[in-house]
Amino acid sequence: MIGRYSGRRKERYWELDFLRGLCVLLMMFDHFMYCLWDIVPFINEVLGTAFLADMRKVAIEYWNWTLRNNVREVVILCFLLLCGVSCTLTRGNFRRFIPLALVAAGLSAVTSVLDTFMGGEGDVVIVFGVIHMIAGGILLYALIDNAAVAVGDALCRGKPRVRLALRLLPGLFGAALLICYFCMWGKLFIGNGRWNFMSQFPAPEGLTEQEFVFLSVFLQFQGRGLTALYGGDYFPLLPYAAFILLGGIIGVLVYHTPARFIFSRLDGAWNRGFCFLGRHAAFLYIAHMVVIPAVLALFAWLSSLL
Repeated sequence: MIGRYSGRRKERYWELDFLRGLCVLLMMFDHFMYCLWDIVPFINEVLGTAFLADMRKVAIEYWNWTLRNNVREVVILCFLLLCGVSCTLTRGNFRRFIPLALVAAGLSAVTSVLDTFMGGEGDVVIVFGVIHMIAGGILLYALIDNAAVAVGDALCRGKPRVRLALRLLPGLFGAALLICYFCMWGKLFIGNGRWNFMSQFPAPEGLTEQEFVFLSVFLQFQGRGLTALYGGDYFPLLPYAAFILLGGIIGVLVYHTPARFIFSRLDGAWNRGFCFLGRHAAFLYIAHMVVIPAVLALFAWLSSLL
């Protein structure tokens, strides 16, 4: 265990991997239930089968469950804050951004092709989903953090506390963005036992569809954001990417101080499974979006043979 918290190799903090793994597992289950609701009926229609047809009602009830909605928001925010914490543990955030951006572009391309085969209604197209938003948040963090480090190197040599304080700038910028968002453009809506973020920013007049979609990448417009971006996987940069920046404050204040060892004694064999998921969170999140529908399609086809 000591090796995991020493300078002998790259430090990993089990609590970060554990929480990240838990979030990914819950996201995978959520996507599995979505597939039962929307993807499996399409597979059955194509193959002429009735595989798990009775589970569609269960999936719809789950999807509309108040508890599921609230837990989903908590999991998303926790995952984004963890992403921000991870940004403080590396100087290679530009390298992290590039593969995520490529994957995001690939998802948009693949889902666009799939949507064409599924009727062209736009239900499955991912124009700016969670991967796109995380890539944008990491890029923004890298730009601010690298500028702060450059200033620190140039003006604050021999002043480690000042240089460390400068690394709070991405998180402070994220906090400022969230304050602006909730004061000017959005609010936290609570009703019928549910809570979520709701835009109060009216769409400008006379926008073309392309202009509207482009602007919706940065801020969801009142009543139109989800519809305009075709489907449920839509995460505008505000407010979501601001939580990635905000996570940088936790990273700097906790994981760049002796407080980073606070949970080390709780490490053990009991958390290995979740920590494994957390260490491979990015790969698992991307892979499960393909693997789950593919496995369901395979079993549906096998059921047709029997």
